[in-house]
Formats: sequence, C-alpha cells, structure tokens
Amino acid sequence: MKPRILIITQKVDREDSLLGFFHYWIENVAKQADKVTVIALGKGVYSLPANVQVYSLGKERGTPKFMQAIKFYIYAFRALMECDGIFVHMVPEYVRAVWPLNVFFRRPVAMWYAHIHVGPAARWAIDHVDYVLTASKESFEFDSSKVVVTGHGIDTDLFKPDPLVKKEPLILTMSRISRVKRLDVFIKAIKLLKDRHKDMPIRALIAGRLARPEDAEYQRELKALIHLYGLDDVFGWYPEITNSEMPAIYNKAAVFVRMQGGGGFGKSELAAMSCGVPSVIPTDVYKKDLGEFAENTYFKEDDAEELALRIEGVLSWDTDTKSRYAKIARGIVVDKHNIEKLAKVIVSLLAKKP
Repeated sequence: MKPRILIITQKVDREDSLLGFFHYWIENVAKQADKVTVIALGKGVYSLPANVQVYSLGKERGTPKFMQAIKFYIYAFRALMECDGIFVHMVPEYVRAVWPLNVFFRRPVAMWYAHIHVGPAARWAIDHVDYVLTASKESFEFDSSKVVVTGHGIDTDLFKPDPLVKKEPLILTMSRISRVKRLDVFIKAIKLLKDRHKDMPIRALIAGRLARPEDAEYQRELKALIHLYGLDDVFGWYPEITNSEMPAIYNKAAVFVRMQGGGGFGKSELAAMSCGVPSVIPTDVYKKDLGEFAENTYFKEDDAEELALRIEGVLSWDTDTKSRYAKIARGIVVDKHNIEKLAKVIVSLLAKKP
C-alpha cells in the first residue's frame, strides 16, 4: 500500500520564479503516494493530481500571523491523524511548529535542507527529524548519520534541449539580486570580454528578483556600473521569470554562468546543463563528472579575468564540442539530480518508521 504524506512548505505556485520548481516536486511525490496533503504559507497558480490537497495559511491574502498559526495547527492535526510521514521543505522553523503535535503521533519526519550554514534553528530541527535530505554532501557540511544525499530534483522532462528554440549569443546568469551573488564580477567579466572583442555580438542577461528590499541599493550599483562601462546596450534585466518560461530562456543561451562559489551543486546551473547549455561555474564539485570539460568550465570565484577567458573559450567551441558537452552535462543531471529519483527517496523513507 502506498503511503500518505504530509508536506509543509512555503508556497505552492508553479509560476513563482523562486519556488515554482516545488510544484513538480509535489507532482512527483504524488505519483509514489496514496495521498499528499500540503500545508503552505501561501498559494498561487497550481494544477496538481487528484490525490493532492493543498491548504494555504493565507499569506497571499494578508491573513494575520496569529490566524495563520491557528490554521496551521488545525490543518496539521487533521493531516497527522491519517498520514504516514512528514516532509518539510527547507525551513527548519516548520519542524519546530509541527513537533508539539508529532510528539503524540510519532510520524517520521524528513527535512530538505541545502544550505552550508547551519544555524541554531537548523541544528534544533536536525535533532528532531529522522532524516535530513540534501542535494550533495558539499551542500550541507554537517556531520550527521541522518543526512541522505538525493541530488537536486530537476525535472529533466521540463528542462531539456529544445531544437525549436533559436540560439542567441546570450550570456545568462540567473540568481537572486544580492551582494553574495557577486553580480558585479559578472559585469566586469563582460566588460573585459567586450574590450577584447569589440565587434562580438554578445548580449548579457541578469535574471532574478531582489532577495530582500534592502538589496535594491545593490541593484542600483549594478546598473550604474553597467552604465559606467558603456554596456547599456549589452545588458538586459529579467526580474520575474515564471517556472514555465525558464526552459526557453535557458535554451536561448550560449553560456550560463553561476557567480557564487562554495557549497555544492546549484539548481540553476543544473537546469541549464539539463538543457545542454554550457555552464561556467566557480565550484569544483563537477570536475569528476565533466571529464574533458572540467577545467574549461571552471573559474575562481571573484576572478573576472578568468571568467571572461572561460566564457570566451566556450563561445569558440565548434558544433561537435558543444554536442559532446551537452550529452555529458545532461547525463549528469538525469543520473544524479532527477526529480523522479528524489521523490522515490522521500516516499520510501517516510513509508517506514526509522
């Protein structure tokens, strides 16, 4: 008999630029489960299988926090009466919220956590869950027997090469607009590239929304830097991208660039690689798998000169080289980061008592 799963998450909205991917996580868990109950802080556009029921705490409607808390415990109590296990997505505080009820129900709890920093809330959650699921050991540098490495959960049926999308001389980076994302280094690298190849018809696109309202100042600095370098005609901004739009944007790109180093595999470059798009990255976690392309797609974090050289090199690849890279890169995602495999791990862990 298939298990019944309670999922606690921030948002259910397939068009959300940051959390839209979680819609297909729920879809794939539902394929392996008898019933899925989702408690979300807010909801937007969704279309899920008949065995999925979504309860929103009402953030999208401006519901006061004390009412959200009351709703949470009503929904959680009902779900715990019939579910076999609990999956908490990313937010350790949700583990703390459900724990008082689960003391009585004793359902196994799995928490997805893919952040290098493990603060007090996360440490408490780790002590009170049965499993900690993460994309790779580099994504979660915390020594615990509870850690289960699952890959990043990319929908490889959605993110795939599309021969109908016309390639452009587009250099794409996709992330939240935040200083930690080092987007100023990306701009400097494009400036170096244009200085060496003045007639090269390249475009650069920064896709992503502000991480926090206070990051608006950083965005103004970035736009001022672009203007200072005379690159207003080169750069574009794409602040809000729905999850369904992302595959086409990736497929247009000639190169994808991840700017923040450290940690392990990143969802954005894996989505690009699943589409066969060459990805230049400041982390060495791919070196073992990328073979002949490992060195030519790696740059040291904050090194604009090396980044410019790597982009230049990738843009010079011939058709055969691009095809070899696309095959290897997509193979990495399908084999190690496929959502179907992640969903099976979630359900299998929660179907039994640890």
